[in-house]
Amino acid sequence: MKRAIGLVVVLFFWGFSLQAQRIYWASKVLQVSSETASNDPAYRAIQVLGKPNTGPYAGSSKAAWQPAQPDSGEEFVKVAFDTLTRIRQVIVVENFGAGCVHQVWASDEKGAEKLIFSNSEAVPATEGKIWSIKLPALTPYRVSAIRVVLNTARRPGMNQIDAIGISLGAETYQPVIKLAASRSPQKLVKENLGPAINSAAKELNPIIAPDGKTLFFTRWNHPDNMGEPMSDFPGAPAMKRQDIWFSQNLNGVWQPAQNIGAPLNNKDHNAICSISADSRTALLLNQYMPNGEMQFGISSSYKGKAGWSFPKPVIIEKLDLVRDENGYFTEYSLSPDKRTMLMAIHRSDSRGSRDLYISFLQKNGQWSPPRNLGPDINTAEEEGSPFLAADGKTIYFSTRGWAGYGDQDIFVSRRLDDSWQRWSEPENLGPDINTPGWDGYFTVPASGDYAYLCSDQNSLGGEDIFRIRINEAIKPEPVVIVSGTVLHAYTLKPMTADVIAQVLEGKKDSIQTEFNPETGEYKLILPLKKLYGLNSSKQGFYAQSEELDLRNEKRYREIRKNLLLVPMEKGTRIVMNTVYFEQSQPEVDSASFAELRRLVQVMTENPNMQIMMEGHTDNQGDFNANLVLSQQRVEHIKSFLVFKGIAEDRIICKGYGSSRPITNNYSEENRRKNRRVEFTILRK
Repeated sequence: MKRAIGLVVVLFFWGFSLQAQRIYWASKVLQVSSETASNDPAYRAIQVLGKPNTGPYAGSSKAAWQPAQPDSGEEFVKVAFDTLTRIRQVIVVENFGAGCVHQVWASDEKGAEKLIFSNSEAVPATEGKIWSIKLPALTPYRVSAIRVVLNTARRPGMNQIDAIGISLGAETYQPVIKLAASRSPQKLVKENLGPAINSAAKELNPIIAPDGKTLFFTRWNHPDNMGEPMSDFPGAPAMKRQDIWFSQNLNGVWQPAQNIGAPLNNKDHNAICSISADSRTALLLNQYMPNGEMQFGISSSYKGKAGWSFPKPVIIEKLDLVRDENGYFTEYSLSPDKRTMLMAIHRSDSRGSRDLYISFLQKNGQWSPPRNLGPDINTAEEEGSPFLAADGKTIYFSTRGWAGYGDQDIFVSRRLDDSWQRWSEPENLGPDINTPGWDGYFTVPASGDYAYLCSDQNSLGGEDIFRIRINEAIKPEPVVIVSGTVLHAYTLKPMTADVIAQVLEGKKDSIQTEFNPETGEYKLILPLKKLYGLNSSKQGFYAQSEELDLRNEKRYREIRKNLLLVPMEKGTRIVMNTVYFEQSQPEVDSASFAELRRLVQVMTENPNMQIMMEGHTDNQGDFNANLVLSQQRVEHIKSFLVFKGIAEDRIICKGYGSSRPITNNYSEENRRKNRRVEFTILRK
């Protein structure tokens, strides 16, 4: 073997280690002899940039550079690095067709190339290999580029390089799978959900409702399916097409699964993508035609008193999908608040085949053009089975574009800001969840206690649905589920209305849902660490707002809040529960603006309406001082209303100080109730 003097070459075969050293991975392609042509970045020379996507992998990887032709002889790629430094080691990560590294050249600061490794001997054939090319000492020059030359004739077929790195250290590089579960010693155990849900047929694509009480899934080739029989290829046995099934959890026990029936199921393939927080809006695969046929796309259905509505098309602007050899294959995940949709689709701007994209619900009811989640998530390999957790920040997905245990593994990543472009490095969910085969369809309820997934290991037939208790490293951020009914303030009878949760401090946001007494309670999922105002909306009524303070909450829990609607009539008195003042100050806090803007809107819509604005305090401090303060506060509110266009003569102000408590002042909680602002409708 011809080598530079004193050179040591270590061939390292794929394994797992927690060892680490400072390695600078290639950041720019300077030259390449050839690359496999494709309609996207797959197999291109840019795939050698950054750290290894998969490491030595037993099979071809789209996330690696591949020369244009097999067995073409000499091929090379030349790369640069962000850091100009002296080096002790060059690392070359080969994938498919490994064993063909022939020469390695290093360029100094002026661009002059120096041969640092030459290999003319055959290397034992392997599916993947890491070359750790060590020099006897640091180079006397700073390295600006590395050129790796392959002799592709050494291995028949295609050859691939995944990554090229340099290091000041001599420690042998050992690839590491970035594990989410590595921070916890707890072993995760898959639990088969049993014969109430699983059968000898295939159970796939579990979708757990956010409250964890209903499990939807897809069942293939079950005798009770409505789908017509079909065969995957000539001569294969016909199997009944897939239907949507569901099971409910009563007192901790999953009940026998039921076919969800028409109109969600028909003679064709049917599948559910997502379910809303209240389990009444379902996102479905394909578009349902009135004649019973199906077309490519997605649909939504609403569950009312009479059952599920006929699915309506969901329109995504500028979807612009690329058709693969097997057609269009898409997957979707709807956020519980029905405002954000995560999708796995193939477009012209994809980094490989299918990438993960995000889309947002617009005022016209359509969805915004898909936005690619970027290189923090997507690779040249296929990303699929996306799930957006209830916190709106945590995603789970499957790919083999990041280091894993076999084919596609399941990963978790967390959104770092509101751009949807910056994500934490994807973390592998570990060998307790991922297998050497394909893994995907990972869904988590709002509580974050269990995850539901598919597996054919220890199944009752084909693939079954399992659950697994997950540790803190894998869980999404905690949220709360708020539910209840909307009631007439006087009769206490349930009323149909919209329910709105408004963020009162910091970045303003609102989450909305509907309440219909015929279909059950309203249900909202709210992130923690925020102060909310909770109210309902119905023509002719004014909502009694409720404060929901989650600023100090740390864990998941369920909160029940009934909301009152007060008829807007002469003599109606409304307590403004989300109007706040600084201690002993007359000016309203910024958290009060949502409530005040709502009053402005009502008075604008009812131009004859006149109100008496009343201020009250607790009994702490001087009586006369409290009387003055209460008057100043309502006058300040009046100034806000007038500034927003409400005529002065429509607002009468009166401060009562501590003279009209609604409860005793023995506790701080009661004193807080007495520190209030009310208004009474004098004229409607």
